[in-house]
Amino acid sequence: MEIIEPRRLYQQLAAELKTRIEQGVYLVGDKLPAERFIADEKNVSRTVVREAIIMLEVEGYVEVRKGSGIHVISNHPKYQQVADESLEFANYGPFELLQARQLIESNIAEFAATQVTKQDIMKLMEIQEKARNEKCFRDSEWDLQFHVQVALATQNSALAAIVEKMWTQRVHNPYWKKLHEHIDLRTVDNWCDDHDQILKALLRKDPNAAKLAMWQHLENTKQMLFNETSDDFEFNADRYLFAENPVVHLDTAANGAK
Repeated sequence: MEIIEPRRLYQQLAAELKTRIEQGVYLVGDKLPAERFIADEKNVSRTVVREAIIMLEVEGYVEVRKGSGIHVISNHPKYQQVADESLEFANYGPFELLQARQLIESNIAEFAATQVTKQDIMKLMEIQEKARNEKCFRDSEWDLQFHVQVALATQNSALAAIVEKMWTQRVHNPYWKKLHEHIDLRTVDNWCDDHDQILKALLRKDPNAAKLAMWQHLENTKQMLFNETSDDFEFNADRYLFAENPVVHLDTAANGAK
């Protein structure tokens, strides 16, 4: 029996915007409404709108211009995205992928803190040293190695394989690549300090601190990606990423408060 995956929220929104463009509600040469207005109209988060616009951009309906907004450039798709069944994560939205990583890797870090060995710590320290010599650019080989090594510290190779696959398959994801076209990597803050916090928690064998540190690290990554692309998608965009910030709830739980 074939399992039919329901369309995700950003895909539903993209389909509706495409219909409006094809029916002439938004004409070629027009600009789409600002992200915040679409989000308010459809009662969705700004990240859902961002992912829907990226989908339209990949298919050739719109072009996002820095400081100018979202311009309609075609009323029909110029490029068709064909799903590659061998790449499980190749057609998911970039913020959707990051949220999945955040949920999975924060729990992996929590478990790793209970299983980590001296050898694991030494390997993580070595990765950090090499990363600092490379100025800690995001998405470097050392970034990948750090996250995989945290997963290996659980002593469960299946978890490490999941982390590595979610990471490496991004290079085949057209929406992830399109989002990164709007980022000047020279302006991106480094992640070494975030990794240091994760490493310190593992060194103390503190599961709650390790979980929080990994969660906050990936929250920082989400915020960075959203903020660094906001001037392209909407000038002076607000920086509110999700309706709730789960970090607050995790921190509250870790401190035993209600």
